[in-house]
Amino acid sequence: MRSIRAALPAALTTAFLIASFVGAVPAASAAAPPTAVVAEPTPPVATRFATPLATKTYTVSSFYGARCMPLPGASTFHEGLDMAAPTGAPIAAVAAGIVVATVDGTSARAGYVKLRHSIDGVTYTSIYYHIWKSTTRVKVGQLVAAGQRISEVGSSGVSSGSHLHLEIWKGTPGSATSLDPAPFFTSRGVDLLSGARSVTATRPPATCTYYTTTGVNFRTGPSTSAGIIRVLPIGTATVQVPGRSTNGYLPVTVAGRPGWISSAYVSPTRPAVPRPAPVATPVPAAKPAPAKPAPAKPAPAKPAPAAVKPKPAAKPAAPATYRTAAALNFRRTPSMSGAKILVIPKGSTVGSIRASKGVWRQITYKGKTGWVHSAYLAKR
Repeated sequence: MRSIRAALPAALTTAFLIASFVGAVPAASAAAPPTAVVAEPTPPVATRFATPLATKTYTVSSFYGARCMPLPGASTFHEGLDMAAPTGAPIAAVAAGIVVATVDGTSARAGYVKLRHSIDGVTYTSIYYHIWKSTTRVKVGQLVAAGQRISEVGSSGVSSGSHLHLEIWKGTPGSATSLDPAPFFTSRGVDLLSGARSVTATRPPATCTYYTTTGVNFRTGPSTSAGIIRVLPIGTATVQVPGRSTNGYLPVTVAGRPGWISSAYVSPTRPAVPRPAPVATPVPAAKPAPAKPAPAKPAPAKPAPAAVKPKPAAKPAAPATYRTAAALNFRRTPSMSGAKILVIPKGSTVGSIRASKGVWRQITYKGKTGWVHSAYLAKR
């Protein structure tokens, strides 16, 4: 699962749309995106439906619904369908509609295009996330037809690789509810799952286990003002029921004790925990040896034995080499906010690990040294 996104903003007016989604990062860490405001006309009636990506060119990598977080800070309820595809792949409108919002993406904020539709007399909204430039094909107020190209696949915001995160919302702004895109389109003659090249998404387990990536406060409530139960050291295992979160905090249990922890500081991958250096045990001083009696006359010298050739030293084992299990971002620093060098394609050989920092691994690829997330590396 590769989409990482926060929930859709709830406050929009019926007369004006103020696109205020800030990407899949905690609100405190993302700057408010530039948005377009438009007096919203009645959208055209949609009678035909289309796939947002060309059939058999994408992989369904994450389903709609509760899930285990794939990366630190990700959502635990996935309000869309993830469709992994190459960077720059064309994105099409799923139905006739009007463009009501465009937001450019950054490394910290998921860019998107938002369309409003009228289907069977009901207002619906489709949103296409993780694009980089939102106005390459459309602008706010523009009418679009089903199947019309509106943007290109990207990997902006908290994302491990290029993909389209598609959301469908039913109802007017301010009271809309999210829908699972797969059955929504199947009932309208478009099968997004059968149309995929492959489906790698899985349903979530009953509980998810995460590990702290640093020392972090274990609190009595989902707030920085809540009491601190104790500080959890790096590598502490926490257990959570998928789909539950409040204000960026997860309700978890640690060794049977319930509490809350920030989702930004836990990962599904156990970090490397540095071991303390062993304490040297002092060696007692040796007792002086007793005086030896005068040596006897030496025996005749025996001829020296033939020299034995020393065995060659065993060669050290070659370090493990790795390949990418999915297309993933190659960053300058070990952080989701680190500048992106490039996107490494799925199946690429990236050699051995040069260094580790929490869930991040330093590698060299095409002569460049940078960092990738360990969740998407596999031994060759």
